Amino acid sequence: MKNKALLLILSGILLFSCGADKKEEAIKFFKRGNYKLKDKEYQEAIHWFDEAIIKNPDFADAYNNRALAHQKLDELDEALTDLDKAIDIDKKYWEAYYNRSEVFFQKGDFQNSLVDLEKIAVPFKDSSFYFVSLGNVKVQLNNAAGATADYEKAIRINPNNAEAYSNHGFIYFENKQYDLAKKDFQKAISINPKQDFALNNLAFILSEEQKFQEAKVFSEQAIALKPTDAIYLNNYGYILLQIGKLDQAKETLERSLRINPQNAYTLRNLGYYFKKIGNEKEALVKFQEAKKLDNSIDIK
Repeated sequence: MKNKALLLILSGILLFSCGADKKEEAIKFFKRGNYKLKDKEYQEAIHWFDEAIIKNPDFADAYNNRALAHQKLDELDEALTDLDKAIDIDKKYWEAYYNRSEVFFQKGDFQNSLVDLEKIAVPFKDSSFYFVSLGNVKVQLNNAAGATADYEKAIRINPNNAEAYSNHGFIYFENKQYDLAKKDFQKAISINPKQDFALNNLAFILSEEQKFQEAKVFSEQAIALKPTDAIYLNNYGYILLQIGKLDQAKETLERSLRINPQNAYTLRNLGYYFKKIGNEKEALVKFQEAKKLDNSIDIK
């Protein structure tokens, strides 16, 4: 009996040692995955997080970080599955709730995004970027007043949060309160000159003020940061039309339309191009196509 008991204890020690070794290996793989994630090598990152999870199936951080890699690859369903697992392992994994809310947002599931954000209101009460995310969801749920309050809370927590100013300005922008929007966009850009959203919207406001050369500068900066954004290209094309760079305007608008063929404003602006070169027939075609997509569009 004594020998049998000793064997059981030794077996337990061996199992514990083996388990500890596996967890140590899992941590090594996890760290490799993090390096790859930081270097934007997302497939490689997923590979190493896979290895970490094989060694330790209850490694919540590995599921969370693998989800981030999937998200970067626009594999949103896979990201959600991983975040669900991370939260299942650790019900107080607040960062995973936040990350899941971001994935829900990307999928257009704004209600579930809001649910996750509300779950972490207390642990994230001092996070400026939390309130930006909360405001972004409320904008999508047509709660402009709530979003405005959240952006203002974000700014109070961190007066240097450029995204908070940019998104706060967009609410003014949508209401055509351009003077107030302009101040917010300028503040955002002064904090972070790479705020492409603020740069593009500021360019639009300046073009509305007939300050086309100034608008052109900001529009070009926005496009330099996001060269394939159809809205930015459309805005730039319109500005080019106004300063007489017609061939460049046509090329820019056509590029915008290839990215998003359903943008009525791009079709309208192409109509303006054809009108400027005296091709009234083609201009009318483009105006009709624009109206077909959006009957409320204003054509001057």
